[in-house]
Amino acid sequence: MSFIASVDTGTLLGCQIALTLVYAMVFCAMKIIYPYLRGAGSVALAFFVATIADILLLRSGSISNFLAIAVSHCLFLSAFVLFYTGVLHFFKSPPRIRYAWTLTVIASALTIYFNLSPNHTRALTYVIAISFFLVRGVIALEIFREAADRIFLKVFAFLMAAYAIFGLNRIYFLLVLGAPPSPHQRAVLQTVSVLLSVSFTFLIGLSFLLMLCSDLLTLVKDESERDLLCGVLNRRGIEQKLDAELKRASRAGQNLAIALIDIDHFKAINDRAGHAAGDAALRDVVSAISGRLRSHDLLGRFGGDEFLLILPHTSNSEAFTISSRIEQSVRELSIPGEAIPLTISIGLTQATPGEIAGPLLARADKALYNAKNAGRNCCRVLLHETEVKEDQNPVILPASQGDLL
Repeated sequence: MSFIASVDTGTLLGCQIALTLVYAMVFCAMKIIYPYLRGAGSVALAFFVATIADILLLRSGSISNFLAIAVSHCLFLSAFVLFYTGVLHFFKSPPRIRYAWTLTVIASALTIYFNLSPNHTRALTYVIAISFFLVRGVIALEIFREAADRIFLKVFAFLMAAYAIFGLNRIYFLLVLGAPPSPHQRAVLQTVSVLLSVSFTFLIGLSFLLMLCSDLLTLVKDESERDLLCGVLNRRGIEQKLDAELKRASRAGQNLAIALIDIDHFKAINDRAGHAAGDAALRDVVSAISGRLRSHDLLGRFGGDEFLLILPHTSNSEAFTISSRIEQSVRELSIPGEAIPLTISIGLTQATPGEIAGPLLARADKALYNAKNAGRNCCRVLLHETEVKEDQNPVILPASQGDLL
């Protein structure tokens, strides 16, 4: 205890100021570089506010008690609410921030009132301790609620809960022991409080930094698998999805159909209307296709003007119906200023149990080749030989005729 009491709290506060300032700059830089990172801006502001509060607390004795106690504690409370705001934004939780800010405003007003009023030291202690306990507690509950199977977040939530409970130590002395702590006890509690504050500042910043880095890695991975022009998955991304869906369908014994879609006469569009019109046509076709898909369907750009469509939980006949709707949507498009119709050819097939991507794509490509040979602007379905009856040939009529063998 004597060792703890002898620790220089000023040095500890100096370390905390440096730590909060570093975290503030790190999160601010991350928000500027990656503006889509959820919660980074609020957390950066939280650490900036905490830095100012720590500076006021460090200057205690050379500035008024109003600044060193009332204003600094109001800023600390605001910093925790800002951090809570960042946590809510990161987890995309429902907007419950107004309740935390309401608590902050009420607690801040009471803190200022009791600080300026004589003989209200006990009431001021209650207000500061309870307000910190509530704000830290709701942060712990929010993180624990969103932790799921992530052990690191659960540990972080428990540590935050412990930090919230520790904030009630002065109330313990007043209610249980019936008297405020002695000067020696106060010195020990203050040192322990600052030590814990430095430790939790480090853990809070590190935890949120790890959360943001995990989110950033996910976003970078998603961008690496997405076509920048059309906004859908690129070839790498859609092939990975196809492998995953084939394995899932095989395990669950469910149907899975795929379609290769090619824009008819796309080279003529580029030659006559220009590459800008060709890019616009690609985006319009993607938009028309996407508007006809279900939430679990997957679309990706497979080549220049060729797209791969994955239809989970879908039989050939159901996929054929979806393809017909897609064709109709694309026929309603046109090239501005040019008498060039926009149409597509579709090659459709269904996966057999345990089938891998290679043979399935080859069959869909052959079906697309059949559609182009049939004059384009149509759909052809090619079944696996095990699905075709012995007395039938795997030749499919155009989608407009609605026949499926």
